[in-house]
Amino acid sequence: MKKSIAFFICLFFSSIFSYGQTASVGILGGMNFSNINGTYNSDGYSTKTTKFISKQFGIILSYPLSEKLSLFSDPGYYEQGFNYETDENLVGSASVIGKSKFKYIDVPLTLKIGMFKNQIFYFRAGAYLSFLLSAKNNDTIYYTNSGYKTIITENDLSNGMNKTVLGFISGIGFDIPIQKHLKLLVDVSYRMDLSNAMKNGQSQFGPNANNIYYFYTEEVRNRSLSLSIGLTYHFSTGK
Repeated sequence: MKKSIAFFICLFFSSIFSYGQTASVGILGGMNFSNINGTYNSDGYSTKTTKFISKQFGIILSYPLSEKLSLFSDPGYYEQGFNYETDENLVGSASVIGKSKFKYIDVPLTLKIGMFKNQIFYFRAGAYLSFLLSAKNNDTIYYTNSGYKTIITENDLSNGMNKTVLGFISGIGFDIPIQKHLKLLVDVSYRMDLSNAMKNGQSQFGPNANNIYYFYTEEVRNRSLSLSIGLTYHFSTGK
């Protein structure tokens, strides 16, 4: 499945460069609000995950298939992750809070459908492949029975991650004309991994400031809501 998605992405990009006179290109950037599904235990203790805010930026490539339908992609740098904390009653003498950040090159391919007469509003849906660049977490451990001693550690989680992830993306947005060839794009999209972002089972790292750090995962998949703003330039066919 991943090879098929990669093939169609390569085909799409080759079409863009071969027939650039009918395509749109641009840039965009924005914010992500992400979390995970599945089981994640930090240092062996049950954890509660919460929303993580991060950034993304990339390029816009769009190729029309008909008056209202086009192929649309916004590949680029994409961050995901989550904040977490343990229940002090479970840990006993300590509590742990932290954040995990995953950095990806994200390559989506979607079908974009223009809505209404002027087609300013659109809907899009498709798939993406994410290629892992790095994965790290930061733990802050508070020992409440020893004068509130604090230990802060940073751990590389890359060995416990899958290097590529397949996912589903859907979104809505606006293409607002500014000039004849220039448009302002406002996009809201939802991403959901279809394959696991983290390997199942237990991974451990060390030694570090906390001697050995390990986490247990089961069916961990990223999900995020993105808010993006961009500019696109449309190459006119002369018609």
